[in-house]
Amino acid sequence: MFAALRAAFQHAVETHHLELGSGWQERLRQADEDSRRGTRDVEILMWIRTVLEQLHYLESADLIDAMNALADASRDVSWRSPMEQSGLLEFSLEFFLDVSASPNPIGDLLRPALRLIGNSCADNDVNREVVISPEYPPVIIGHLHDSKLTPITIPVIHNICNNYERAQHVFRIHGLCPALVDVLKDSDLQPGPLVSSICTLLEFSSQQSDLAQCPEYSLQIILQFMQEQKQALDPSDMLQLISTANAFLQQQRFQMHFVEQGLVNHLLDAIIHSYTYENEGPEAQEELSFLRSSITRLLSDVSATTVFANKYSVESPVIASLIHWLSDTRDQMRICSCLMLGNLARSDAVCLNMVRRLRLHERLLQMMRDQTSMQVVYAALGFLRNLALPAENKAMVGTLQSIEVISSLWSLNLNPQVQHASVSLLRQILNGCIGNVRWLLEPLSPDPDSPAHEKTYLSLLLLLFGRTDDVSTKVEIGRTVATICRCIATSSQGLPQGSTSAILHRLYAMHADIARPLAMMTTQSRFPIIRSEGWFALALMARSKEGSAAVSEVLHQMEVFGALVTTITGQSTNGHGSPSAQQRSNTGNTSRSGSNSSDTRSEQEREMQAKDRENALVLVNELLKNTGDEVSVIRRSILEDLMHGPQSPAGAQELMTRAESEDRAE
Repeated sequence: MFAALRAAFQHAVETHHLELGSGWQERLRQADEDSRRGTRDVEILMWIRTVLEQLHYLESADLIDAMNALADASRDVSWRSPMEQSGLLEFSLEFFLDVSASPNPIGDLLRPALRLIGNSCADNDVNREVVISPEYPPVIIGHLHDSKLTPITIPVIHNICNNYERAQHVFRIHGLCPALVDVLKDSDLQPGPLVSSICTLLEFSSQQSDLAQCPEYSLQIILQFMQEQKQALDPSDMLQLISTANAFLQQQRFQMHFVEQGLVNHLLDAIIHSYTYENEGPEAQEELSFLRSSITRLLSDVSATTVFANKYSVESPVIASLIHWLSDTRDQMRICSCLMLGNLARSDAVCLNMVRRLRLHERLLQMMRDQTSMQVVYAALGFLRNLALPAENKAMVGTLQSIEVISSLWSLNLNPQVQHASVSLLRQILNGCIGNVRWLLEPLSPDPDSPAHEKTYLSLLLLLFGRTDDVSTKVEIGRTVATICRCIATSSQGLPQGSTSAILHRLYAMHADIARPLAMMTTQSRFPIIRSEGWFALALMARSKEGSAAVSEVLHQMEVFGALVTTITGQSTNGHGSPSAQQRSNTGNTSRSGSNSSDTRSEQEREMQAKDRENALVLVNELLKNTGDEVSVIRRSILEDLMHGPQSPAGAQELMTRAESEDRAE
């Protein structure tokens, strides 16, 4: 550095008769020797600043050489702080502003100042604080529009902002993002370090609060650039561009522009192109996997919007491509197609078209049957569930083969999410479709001599209930059993005489523990609506003699019986029943303080409690009718007392004590 400065100053002395005093050359020579030994002399830098001010006043071209020497030196981390302490950084900034303010700023004058600013700020937060003073960032950003200075301005901004949030915020509010978009739009950039820096800057500059400054075409420019340069961009650059696109797509105006301009294909192509990097190392493969997942999430969000459904019909080329992806061997493409097509399948008309004409449910079942990836299976389950929503589709989606495939997921040690989704799909195809309920009750083997002949697909579901520790899956199984009860009850009028009895007999004769999932619904405290559904289903189950026997069996569990007592009487059972059940008091019960505890509950909660009590009373009444002659005298008297509801002559504690004594006697 000092040798270059000595040469520049010597030329200025000879050309402009610059007065530097005696011994200045020796001073620089000594500083050069000291610097080689590691000394960083701030005083000599302060003297150099006074010389630069003279050269600026004289408009000497030697100033360019001197500043280039200083910019080169500031690439060394040890010189960066002295540049600020000596005032050289401030001089560069003021010089930069002065030249920029001239009618026709000369790039050769700006370039060394920018270099000195950028190099001094690399990994130096103190220097960055100087540069982000309000007057400097707008001028620096403004030079992004100068094609000759763009290759320098971009790394300068990168050095200022990299890993420094305060600088990022300042540059964002001064319009960095739209300026970068214009660079992509107007410049003939080639992939490389410069483009990588742009990608990094775009990623942090595209914050939600600052996108209002960006024109609607911004997202289009970014995606077109990615499309045009995809052969040369490395995975990390693409990932940053995708992250930027994702930020834009969180806003409705960009979503609309994205869909209306047909930009969906750009992201679909990006997923396909990502598989061309298959020969890259493990680190790159991990990055590529994350890239595909990021694009998939982004497309999933967009495909769930109304504007997407209005733009793309089932017959459109984009949807045709997604349908083709269902048969692809690459997991992320199949996942993406399931999510996007599943989001499109939000109307009965679309679902009917996909099932009856395109028969997409058959492809989804095959994907589930292959079980090559549980992520693929999970996505297929979600899509198939949407297709099963219309009543007209249930028979086609819910065949015996479908139930075989779904039930195969229950015997595996799978992610609870997959098992929950499979049970949720089953519940959907059973809902209101008695034919599918019959398939669920089919024997696992047609051979009468096989032990599997005595088991059904419902048996497998109940085994899953006993095996899984996932509460949400247990609840979903309970809701599925409730759906079966409801379906049989509502379909009985349309069935031939004796059919309902045959179905009910098979339901209860082959599944002794059929009421257990419903009992669990009534004792869980997390979801009141689930608890209510459990009481309703148990009441339906108790309408038949065999069903009453199944219900009576679970009521021997003190937790379940305690929940029943509390639901009907509104009184605590001191530890029996769910916590929430113990807290559900009935109107008319007064605490010791004399205040009615129900006063603190909302009207909706009181209505739900009244409905639960009504269903519980129906349950007890059906038990008395169907099993009253078979139960013990004590149990019958307990049920009869419960029929009085909150006015029961026996309190909750007494009823529980009698029930416990009966169990001990048995």
